[in-house]
Amino acid sequence: MRDFYEVLGVPRDASPKLVQLAFEGKMKALADPAYAASPAEKREEERLLKEAFVTLSNPAKRGPYDEKLAAFEVQAAAAPSRPAWLVPAVVAALVVAIGGGILSRHLEDRERQRVEAERQARQEEEARLRAIAREEREREMTAQREAREAEMQARNEQYRTQRERADFERWRRSVDQQARYGESLRQQQDRNALYEAQRAESQRRQAEERERREEESRRRAALSEVERQKEFLRRQEMEEERLRAERHYRAQQEAREREYRQMLEERRRQQQSR
Repeated sequence: MRDFYEVLGVPRDASPKLVQLAFEGKMKALADPAYAASPAEKREEERLLKEAFVTLSNPAKRGPYDEKLAAFEVQAAAAPSRPAWLVPAVVAALVVAIGGGILSRHLEDRERQRVEAERQARQEEEARLRAIAREEREREMTAQREAREAEMQARNEQYRTQRERADFERWRRSVDQQARYGESLRQQQDRNALYEAQRAESQRRQAEERERREEESRRRAALSEVERQKEFLRRQEMEEERLRAERHYRAQQEAREREYRQMLEERRRQQQSR
């Protein structure tokens, strides 16, 4: 019966952690190209190491194995004939077991140092990844802010273009209206000159008609002035609305930036508290 404690080089009271460290150390040594053994011997030793690790690392299997191993040793000790080499072999086994315990403690210390180094390396890598993620989020926020600013500038430019086009259309309509009014006035003057040559009654009626037309023209001019004032007020309201929208957008932008800075500060405090 194979002594799995001897295979792994650990004492009988070795903890599962020590069994695992001894197994990993022997597997690493076995995988070393400088290990002096044939492929068949390496496969056999690997099989024994895995079988020993599975048995000794599982309490449900280790208990029955210890009982069988103790019974086997009792039977071997109770054998009638004892070879001359048995006592030296037992002594050598004890020496190997003691040396294996010392070696296992040394391996355990080395493995603990390796695990601590790996843990520190993982922590540094996680910190580096968190820094990269934070920089990526900041770049995304900057890109989004620049995109929003560009969109707002485009909207302002579009609004300015539309306003200039509307002003030009109003100016053109005003010029056309003035031209039509001037033409109508010239025609009226021609008709007035013609009416002056007619009879006095006709001149009186024409004077009344002219007075009525002039009153209508003044009324139209007054209406036109009222419409112009309305248009001016409407443009002022549009400009005020645009300014209010810009102030509201700036206030929202500043509020979002404050929230983002608070979020970054909160995360920084959480990371420092960790």
